[in-house]
Amino acid sequence: MVLSQQSSAGLDLIALFGRGGFVMWPLLFCSLLAVAGILDRGFFFLFRLRYRLTTVLDRIQSAVGAEVPAKALGDGDDPPTRLARLYLENLDATTEHRRNVIQRQAGHDLHRAERRVGMLSAIAALSPLIGLLGTVWGMVEAFATIETLEQVKPADVAGGIWSALLTTVFGLCVAIPAVAATRWAEGRIETLARDLNLVISHLDDWTGRVTQR
Repeated sequence: MVLSQQSSAGLDLIALFGRGGFVMWPLLFCSLLAVAGILDRGFFFLFRLRYRLTTVLDRIQSAVGAEVPAKALGDGDDPPTRLARLYLENLDATTEHRRNVIQRQAGHDLHRAERRVGMLSAIAALSPLIGLLGTVWGMVEAFATIETLEQVKPADVAGGIWSALLTTVFGLCVAIPAVAATRWAEGRIETLARDLNLVISHLDDWTGRVTQR
């Protein structure tokens, strides 16, 4: 009985997809891209970008006064630690050179974090418009049908109208998760940018104090 209901639900979904017309195919493509982008960014931010800023700053502060600061910092692979290690490795370089090196590294880390986010943002914006296009197209067809009938009954056009509205529903179903994922990713990117700037600011302060001793 349960299998029968699940099979029926699957067939109904396929039938709805078919009723939506040609616009459903680009929406399906957008949905696949959105799922791939959400999974990719979710894995990156939840597993590849895990660090506690206070812990990183404590390690950096302890390493600054060491004989070989870059080695004392350890081998952490998170962006703030990598940036701090690069900073400490270039302590003997000129301020301008050191600044250029760490800016390139910070830009690289932010670029990695921004991958796929632009795609998700585009999908979030385009999916409702594609769905609306399908709805308008369906309404045009429905009114064209009305024009050919001498006596119009609600049932004659109801099917065409609700079929037309399906594309808007599917477009919103694609866009809503994409919007949520985009906003979440942008928030994480802003946090990362603030953290990197804070690390640089603390390093400038701490290394300056050590130099003055």
